[in-house]
Amino acid sequence: MALKIIKGKTLPIGLDLGTQWIKMAQLRLLDGCYELLAAEAVELPPTSRRDLPARLAAIGNGIRHMLTPGQFSGRQCVLSLPAEATFVHHVRIPKLPTNQIGAAITEELAGKLPYAPTMAVVRHLLAGEVPGNGEGKQEVIVVATSRPVLESYLDMVARAKLDVIGVDIEACAVVECFARVLARAEDSQHVTLFVDMGAASTQFVVAMGPKVVFARNLAAGGERIDQALAEKLGVDVQEASLLRQDLAAGRSTPEAEEELFRLLDGTIKDIADEMTQCLRYYESIFRHHSVERAIFVGGQAYDKRLCQALAQRLNLPAQIGDPLVRVKRSPGAGARLNFDWRQPQPAWAVAVGLSLSPTVAA
Repeated sequence: MALKIIKGKTLPIGLDLGTQWIKMAQLRLLDGCYELLAAEAVELPPTSRRDLPARLAAIGNGIRHMLTPGQFSGRQCVLSLPAEATFVHHVRIPKLPTNQIGAAITEELAGKLPYAPTMAVVRHLLAGEVPGNGEGKQEVIVVATSRPVLESYLDMVARAKLDVIGVDIEACAVVECFARVLARAEDSQHVTLFVDMGAASTQFVVAMGPKVVFARNLAAGGERIDQALAEKLGVDVQEASLLRQDLAAGRSTPEAEEELFRLLDGTIKDIADEMTQCLRYYESIFRHHSVERAIFVGGQAYDKRLCQALAQRLNLPAQIGDPLVRVKRSPGAGARLNFDWRQPQPAWAVAVGLSLSPTVAA
């Protein structure tokens, strides 16, 4: 994941297509330092979240709205497909020459894709070598998407006047966001868990230094927690979501916070159990490289109590990730968002990571 960027280079726009929000961030490298050049976000209407044509139209309108302030430089972008549009799966294959890996992956995926193999775009990452029955094996992270869905997103972004020069997945973008602080030789064997919890799903990603070695998309996010709370309290989901937002913003009393998390204990346990299963699978592959810490990012990471509860069940030290660590902010960048940029903004990890993507290396 090493970056190869010339001095003074303006990086592409990172376009994060989330479930509830779409975000655009653009960085540049100036005098050896990264600088946030521009950042904008638009909330998608609830009616667009489950219908692809409506979603594409809403995203296109949102992109055009975000481009109007004129702070973004150029129109090149790297986008991440929404989690629901990607299929992430681990396979284990024999050690093979590079030109034979594709065929082995195709064989392993037989009957597992949610669409016909002929309609799939498949890419892979080599996670590492693992011991097998008498012979070495390769652990491979396979990423697939439906070609028609991919083409729909690419066409939509092109009509919004952006030039797509790269496509990535959220898991890789999150690690890329922090790769610049994990790329030192002494960090290459340190193992970090990144938990990117959004509205509809959670990206569970393990990185050895700046290299992704495990990735899984869990169908558990803020909406699942809101639904559970709504059922416990007998209120609608929107009201439950507002209660959790008040808590995350420090607008709840300690007593209300304790009661809320008492009600959510079972749901949090269920989500943590899913994460623990992922950790066990990872540890079965890389037995001598235990996860040392967890970094929480994504929209749900503003809820520090939630992150603490999950980290305790995972038995890991944890922190809220700051996507803009060691990044300066250009005057006016993200001004319309009304954020306190002195505080970590974990929801921006994907957008920032996409702007830093090595797919645009010089």
